Amino acid sequence: MKRISGADIAASNQAPKRQSRQDPVSCELCRKKKLKCDRGLPCNSCCTRRTECNYGSYRSGVSNSVPPQSQTEERPLLDRVSEQPRTLRWNPRQDAYPQARNRNEPLQTADRLESIVMGHRVPTAVPATLRAELSHRRDVEHSVSQHTTPSSQFGMAQGLKIASSENPATVHLPSFLPPLAEVMGLFRYYCDYLDFQYHLIIPHIVEQQIQKIYDSVAQNEQIDLAQTALLFSIVASSLYYQLLGEASGHAEQVSQEATFLAGSALIQGNYIAYPSIEGLQATMIIGHQLSNMNLPPSVSSLFVHRSFVSQATSMRLHLVDSPHFINERTSTQADTTNVELKRRLWWDLATYDWLISFLSGPQEWTYSIQPEHMVVQEPLNIEDEDIDHIQTSLPLSTPTKMSYSLCRSKLAVVCRHIVDETSFYHLHGQEVPYDKILALDRKLHNICAEIPNFFRFDQASRREYSTLYRDRPTLAWQRSLVQQGYHSRLCRLHRHYFVRGAKDPRYSYSHVVSLQSARKVLEIKRMMDEDEPVFNPHSSVIWAVMHHVFMAAVILLIDVCFNWDDILAERRKEEVLDACRMLSRAQQSSPIAREGITAMMGILRKHWKHERWPSSRGLQPEHPVSSSTATAAALRQDLLTPDSMGATTDAPPCAPDESSLDASAALLPSPLPLEDMWAQMLDSSAHIELDTPDWTDLLTELTNATLPSE
Repeated sequence: MKRISGADIAASNQAPKRQSRQDPVSCELCRKKKLKCDRGLPCNSCCTRRTECNYGSYRSGVSNSVPPQSQTEERPLLDRVSEQPRTLRWNPRQDAYPQARNRNEPLQTADRLESIVMGHRVPTAVPATLRAELSHRRDVEHSVSQHTTPSSQFGMAQGLKIASSENPATVHLPSFLPPLAEVMGLFRYYCDYLDFQYHLIIPHIVEQQIQKIYDSVAQNEQIDLAQTALLFSIVASSLYYQLLGEASGHAEQVSQEATFLAGSALIQGNYIAYPSIEGLQATMIIGHQLSNMNLPPSVSSLFVHRSFVSQATSMRLHLVDSPHFINERTSTQADTTNVELKRRLWWDLATYDWLISFLSGPQEWTYSIQPEHMVVQEPLNIEDEDIDHIQTSLPLSTPTKMSYSLCRSKLAVVCRHIVDETSFYHLHGQEVPYDKILALDRKLHNICAEIPNFFRFDQASRREYSTLYRDRPTLAWQRSLVQQGYHSRLCRLHRHYFVRGAKDPRYSYSHVVSLQSARKVLEIKRMMDEDEPVFNPHSSVIWAVMHHVFMAAVILLIDVCFNWDDILAERRKEEVLDACRMLSRAQQSSPIAREGITAMMGILRKHWKHERWPSSRGLQPEHPVSSSTATAAALRQDLLTPDSMGATTDAPPCAPDESSLDASAALLPSPLPLEDMWAQMLDSSAHIELDTPDWTDLLTELTNATLPSE
């Protein structure tokens, strides 16, 4: 073999390279990495990687670099709405992190293969599982592009779609941080319109934590993962409720992706083994605000109540005020704000635990947090800014940000007492003595009497605090939630004697109280919708509110069945239909409400369908056009379209026999609007044979259909 001398090598290195026969059409980065270039200036690949985009000699001197993020952050949101959303917000310090091998590399490779000339042969070479996932991703991305609106807030709306396809333990979280200005806007929205339901954060502290995250990113330092999880949890809840009015499907998708990022931050921070206050706040915010959503399965286990309790116990939150910890705080001069925050978080967990123990479901008649196993003082009734200065609680008559939480806790304590007094009877299939029901009724009324005046609906209180409601609208909204919570529990307490009370004078009190409380629940919902300040977000999107409305409507519906020949029967029917219209409007405004109402309607129709026509009447039922049916037909144009209702009807609610059921079903459109179904049930109420145990089971199943977030 001929040897090559050193001189020949030098000469070959100095010789000019042969020019290509045609100018390249892709930028240098895309040619180097063998990527498909869109030939923009700069191209999308360079935008994604925030690198210089250079097309070489044929465009000599022309290069486009992406401006630093610090220059684009302050640009007004509307100026950037028309720009193509970036799928990744790249941070230069990502190169400093050792990146794990992307588990979706086969997906990305298959996606590139489909873009080459021989793409029609690719499907046979790509595994079926990869083809299915690629198809799903394309459908999701297409859906997002169809629903992009100015209120989407940032290019993150597209970028988040990629996040959940990655491994939560390795996803690069700083890449998905939206601009600071937009995060602060979402944070302010959360504080103004969501925090009043569950006061889980101290706003000025969280604001400092958010600023710290962005300072760490700017200085190429490690971010605090627990605080980052809290940031993404606030983003998830704020985005969901902000976008509901414009594109509910898009709101749910974007919120789920932000939830995935919050869970990823917790996983990367090893939250289960090393829990933190910020991590607990993040999980509780998502668990409360988005508890009825279909959360990403890879992180959903982090956002369930039993996980909250477990992590709080690991941090010894149930012993905050034990002698040992009090002595330790005295010797070390512990942060009083942190101690008060721990009390608030623990009591929120206990309150939720005791409230749902008095709701049907797998947790019915039991609770996890035992009062004998905790040493935690009630949170102070003071403003957040005064925690460091005031060590004594203000009277409950003084309105603060904690007033609602304290009233809610008092209701939860009574619910716990109800479970303690009645669980033995229910678990052993025995009837609760009526004297116990009356004693527990007095406890509920006593607690209701202790509600401060600014949480009351009487005319004197509303006039006295009208200025306060204008200045602090959250107090007016909390007033509605407090009152609805108490009256719905009264309905539930007397549920087992409600039907019997319509026949037997000994239990007539239960019948009267149930009707009064049901009407009060519906009246409060009307006030939420009509009175100033108007509820924000709309009360129809809050499932706890609509769950109580549905149960109240069913109580009134059952009462119509017992009083079908009453002189006020038509007024009672119109009362039920008015509640039905509330449910119809809620279906239009929230996917959560739509799913919950559809599930409960399925149970209601199942029970109604199997009711028997009483043979003692000896007559086939006639179906004249009643006022309720006419009203429903007149208002149909104001209701949802059948496709959005989600309900299906294969037969009228009542019929003499199965053959007529099938014949009638063939003549009816399917599915029926919600109000038409309720109108049919009202029209057939005179022909229903009522059986007390069956109706009690109906109310139990309705509560069990979907648990509201209290």
